[in-house]
Parts: sequence; C-alpha cells; structure tokens
Amino acid sequence: MDKSKIKAAARRALIAADPDYYSWPAQQQAQFRATMSDAAQARIESVLLKSLLGVQCTAENADEIWCDLPLSKLNNLNWSKLLTSGIGDDHIFLNESMAENKSLLDFNSLYDFDYDDYLFQEQANKKEFKDYKGRDYYALRFSRWARLIINDQFYYATLYSLASYLTDEIEDKSHDCINKLIPHEYVEGKENGKQVKGGFRWDIQADAGGKEKQLDELNSCLYSYVQERWLELSKEFTQDSPAVFIEAVNQKGELNRNFIFNNEDALKPIRWKHFLADCEPLIAEFSKVTKRVEQEVAKAEVYLQESYEDIMKIFDPKVVKLKKKMKIVVAPGAFDGVRG
Repeated sequence: MDKSKIKAAARRALIAADPDYYSWPAQQQAQFRATMSDAAQARIESVLLKSLLGVQCTAENADEIWCDLPLSKLNNLNWSKLLTSGIGDDHIFLNESMAENKSLLDFNSLYDFDYDDYLFQEQANKKEFKDYKGRDYYALRFSRWARLIINDQFYYATLYSLASYLTDEIEDKSHDCINKLIPHEYVEGKENGKQVKGGFRWDIQADAGGKEKQLDELNSCLYSYVQERWLELSKEFTQDSPAVFIEAVNQKGELNRNFIFNNEDALKPIRWKHFLADCEPLIAEFSKVTKRVEQEVAKAEVYLQESYEDIMKIFDPKVVKLKKKMKIVVAPGAFDGVRG
C-alpha cells in the first residue's frame, strides 16, 4: 500500500480522536498519543478500518472487528496506528501494560524503564513468597515487544539482553536435542478444550512412548540449566564495553528487528525519544552473537547428554516427585491478535 495513504489515514484518525490535536504543541501531542483513552483509541481504529480496508464500523464495534481480522490484514493497519500512538523520532511503541497514569514518556531511557520494572517485580515477589531472598539487577531479564519506524518503514521489534537472547536460543535449540534423546510428541489430553468457568481448559500432554517421567526430568534439568546460565552470562557481560547487536528477522511479509543489549551500561544511553539514534554509536558486529550462540548451544547439548545418561541410570519410576498440579484455563480470545 502507498505510504502516503497510510500516513493520511493516521492524520484523519488523530483528528477524529481529538479535533484540536494539530493545534497543540509537540509535547502535548506526544502526551496524548502515549496516554489516550480507550474511547479515543476506538475512534482512531474506526477511522483506520474505513480508510485502509473500506470497513464501515463505529467506534463502539471497531475493536471487535479489528480483533477478528486475519494477520495478513493487520500490517498496514498497525503501521498507521503506530503513527497515532508511538513517541519520539522513531514513533516507538512498547507492547507492555503500564501502571495507571504511567506511559513510556515517564521513563527517559530504556534503563529507567527496565530498572523500574525490576523493582516492581521484586516487590511483588517479596509480597507473594515469604522466603523470597531477592535477586540482583541485570539488564532486560525479560524481552520486550515493540514497534517503530525505521527508514520510513514499519517494523516489529524485540528488545533483548544478550544473556536473555542466548538463553532463548539455548532453550529453543535444546528441544531438538531432547527429542533425539527421548523421541516424543505433544497430544491433546482428555480435558483439552473443555468449557469451564472463565474460558476453556488447556490440556496438552507429552507422549514419549512410556518415557514421559524421564522426559519430564530432562526438561526440568534444561529449565534449571537455562536459569543458572542466564545469571552466569549476565554477570560475565557486565565486564564488557556497552554494545548493541541488531538482527534482521523478516518473515511472512513482516519486517522485524531484534535489538540485543549486552549489559546495563548499554541501556542507560538509549532514550525512548531518540531510540535508533542512541543505538547507532553502540552497534557491534552480529557475527559475535552468532559465534557465541553456537558455543552455548554446543555446551548445553553436552550437558543434556550427560543429564540424560544419569537419568536413565538412576531413574526409578516408582519414585514420584511431588508436584503441584496446575489446571490451565484460557480466556476466550486470549490468542487473538498476538501481533495485532
């Protein structure tokens, strides 16, 4: 679709959200985009649906129509919507729930946002778990989804710490290793899809040809390894000069970028309002990450092989680990618009 049409739709949508929008100073406009009400957002969505897809709707039913659209229809809509909700030079928008009366504008840098979230998580854990001992802060324990404009094009982005990126790669590639050691597949359990209060039951179980308990133990080993490795890597990278690694991951007609920050010092100079410009002087060769991924995956495979051999030697099927059973209930529409 013509970029000018996408931009024109965004301008009409902002006027529909508030007729005075273009008479405001830049700071007031940014504040409005970052903190707009649900009602204003609904008016924006109804204008974008009509302008870009020819869908006739009202503000009252725009959200429902938007959520029902196939992913193939969302890219241009999301592009135009980003122009109505993003901030700064790159119109960046973070797919995160904010505390009440908070927005991305309340955090000058990526570090400010991440450290504030760390404090929130620590407070929540101490409240929920009486014996929680706390943990030290390291950059981006959890990856973040974002959207932004790069070279006048709409992009999806994921923000990682280098430690989290590497452990995600370890976890992802280790599943193939585990499947070679204990071949298995996941099948629907008896209660999958069963209607219950609040949604439906999620019941997917492993079929490992009688080795389900050994598989469970090996998966537990992988989980513990990944947690320990993340901490070790995070500590290691604090000694390095700050760096940002950027990976292009373009698929299914979408433009995607991974932004990988090696440590806390790499987060501090990255201002939300000038995200790409602040990343630029810190960009390092991605080949360094690729090489480290290969090393970490190989190391994990050795660990899994050794763990598997130990499990098969000493595993006693009569000994059952005490585990709290969890019943997972999925709310209707929970998987709608994952990239919406």
